[in-house]
Amino acid sequence: MRSSRLATVAATGALVVLLSGSAGAQSNTPVPETGVFEPLCTPTDPGLEELSGMVAVGNRIYGVGDSGNDEVVLELDTDCVVRNRIPVPIDPYDIEDLAWYDGSLILADIGDNLRTRETVAFITLDPASGSASLHRATYPDGPHDAEAVLVDRSGRVFVVTKELFGTSSIYTPAQGQSISALAEPGPTPLTRVGTLSTGDGTAASMFTGGAVSADGSVVALRNYSDVYLYRVGEKGIGAALTEGQPLRIPTPYQPQGESVTFTEAGDLVIGSESKGEALPPLYVLRGAVEMALASQNGESAGEESSNAAVWGIAGGVVVIAIGGGVLVRFRRHR
Repeated sequence: MRSSRLATVAATGALVVLLSGSAGAQSNTPVPETGVFEPLCTPTDPGLEELSGMVAVGNRIYGVGDSGNDEVVLELDTDCVVRNRIPVPIDPYDIEDLAWYDGSLILADIGDNLRTRETVAFITLDPASGSASLHRATYPDGPHDAEAVLVDRSGRVFVVTKELFGTSSIYTPAQGQSISALAEPGPTPLTRVGTLSTGDGTAASMFTGGAVSADGSVVALRNYSDVYLYRVGEKGIGAALTEGQPLRIPTPYQPQGESVTFTEAGDLVIGSESKGEALPPLYVLRGAVEMALASQNGESAGEESSNAAVWGIAGGVVVIAIGGGVLVRFRRHR
């Protein structure tokens, strides 16, 4: 039986969250002509209230919640109607993202808010048969919280950490194995690829989801206010993320935006948790892959992030005063 518990972490004074790249430091470069996000459809199923990861396959979108809501993967059509529920047969700790490779869903069990996990894991799930396999992994430098996973066309996995302070790092299996070649159950050691580049020297952190286009040419990383689109060259995803100059595109307001995926047509779809509000719509950016490939440098696609405006973020710093305690939900290690 799954077990969960709620821990109260005592907090005094104020918690200062430095969002830096998350809030979107403003670029002085000219603003390129780009498209804008538009509503795609609005979910109604309460199983999507904690939507944390998405991946589009054909005319279906698979979605999963995070810790406490990750026992089932939901299969949606492009009208946000749930057509199937796929149980996760392996008890996860905290699934935070979804990917697709060679006919299987890749569930990224990489969440670690308290940074206490000895291992993270990738669960491969066959949506047709419901069978799954577990591949544990270890970081070379201690625990990290992460919510974004990328899988390239060869099946190699990349994890992008979620940092409150400083810049995110990228990790991948040390021997470069594909997801299907990882030890079961492992663990397989990860190696640090490097630090995430934003192309303009600003810090980039708080990333909550990632995706790779169907042709492998573009990578998307999102945080709570923006999407970063990276062109992938011959040197692969690692080089694109550490050396590239992404196109930064502000996202529309979402209560807690944590999911992103490409359609096979090259559009970009983003989703959000509800955070106690009505279920928010999925939004789509038409032609996102073409837009990223046409970009000649890592210019911002908007002078101001819409989420940053909503939250009143100035200079990339938010001070959240908390009187009392911070409630942190976590679950047991496997």
